Amino acid sequence: MSYETYIGKRYLFSPRKDRSISIITWISIGGVALGVVALIVSTSVMNGFRTNLRNAVTGSLPHVTVFTWDDAMENYSELQKRLIRHPDVNSVAPYIFKQALLSGRKKPKGALLRGIDPLQEKDVTRIASYLRDEVYGFTPSSEQQKKISDRLLKRLSYEDTNPSREKDGIILGAKLARQLETDVGDSVKLVSSEQRMTPIGDVPRIKKLEVIGIFESGISGYDEVLAFIDYRLLQKIYGMQTKITGLGIRVSDPERAPEIAKELNKLSKDYIVGNWADENKSIFQVMKIEKIGLFLILSLIIVVAAFNIISSLVMLVLEKSREIAILKAIGAKDSGIRRIFFFQGLVIGSLGTIGGVLLGLSICWGLMNFDIIDIPPGVYPGGNRIPVLIDWLDVAIATVSSFTICILVTLYPATKASQLNPVDPLRYE
Repeated sequence: MSYETYIGKRYLFSPRKDRSISIITWISIGGVALGVVALIVSTSVMNGFRTNLRNAVTGSLPHVTVFTWDDAMENYSELQKRLIRHPDVNSVAPYIFKQALLSGRKKPKGALLRGIDPLQEKDVTRIASYLRDEVYGFTPSSEQQKKISDRLLKRLSYEDTNPSREKDGIILGAKLARQLETDVGDSVKLVSSEQRMTPIGDVPRIKKLEVIGIFESGISGYDEVLAFIDYRLLQKIYGMQTKITGLGIRVSDPERAPEIAKELNKLSKDYIVGNWADENKSIFQVMKIEKIGLFLILSLIIVVAAFNIISSLVMLVLEKSREIAILKAIGAKDSGIRRIFFFQGLVIGSLGTIGGVLLGLSICWGLMNFDIIDIPPGVYPGGNRIPVLIDWLDVAIATVSSFTICILVTLYPATKASQLNPVDPLRYE
């Protein structure tokens, strides 16, 4: 062990005459730890919100879509085969988008109808995770959710309900159902923009449907307007024959959806290719900026704690000025004195950073596994528990940032100690 490390340990951990310096040291360690905890917990919660929001978006929309504006895609089986052969494509399913009026117990409300294939849609989107038996019901367990979704998707299938003469079904968004004042089992009237000839003139097509389930993603922009119906029934209501709006595609990595969409564009040059990231770019861009801003603001906590480190070391230098003078008188170099105090600042920063990382990860683990803060269902996507997703890159950045700040602020008092003139403290000894 070098003399610098030995003396640094004695200065740091041995009892001192001035206990205020020791208290400031512990405050510095606690401040650094608090800053690291705030960084890790806040970024993990932000990551959790972003992931849940992405899952909610892809619960109703595919990762990538190949479509036409005029709902004129037909004979799409060959295109579907070409798309599915792409190495990053997991599944492909047809869909239809239509606007319509839905009439419940109250006045009609505009809705965006999404025609899906109930058997294929669960492989393309996460719709199966957001189907409910009631409006704003608590999130069921995974086993219960699977049973609910399988039953509702089977009931939604036009091929299954048509032969059995059951009433055709529709799944409403949670807020849309509340605004229409309808519950599961009630009937709604679908008023389409297509018209049919009657003796009294052209009248819009009206179809009576049974509400068989609720779609609850937690995103009001979707839950307020979306309704799901079998695409074959929608073709019949709107007289589309075999035409569809487009094909929904699930890819292996949702974060790479924009890149994969560009590759798929080469396979479907006659159609428009979109992806979930571009369609919701503003939301996720805002969240990204908020995360960066939050990281910078919370880093100030570490900076404040770092100033405590400076004050602690400066006061220690003043207290140990005689010892420093003696060390320099017997031949200690300026670099050795600098390393003594640099070691102390490094230990303070290390203890604070490591303690903060461990405490921050423990808090994240607690939030992930226990209902510490109970959120009412339907308030935000993902259920009634605060979302937490630990990104180890963010943890590493917080750790390195804390170490860097602590090392930088240690340089000033260590340099001042090394520049101390040994004659002044020993003049009257």
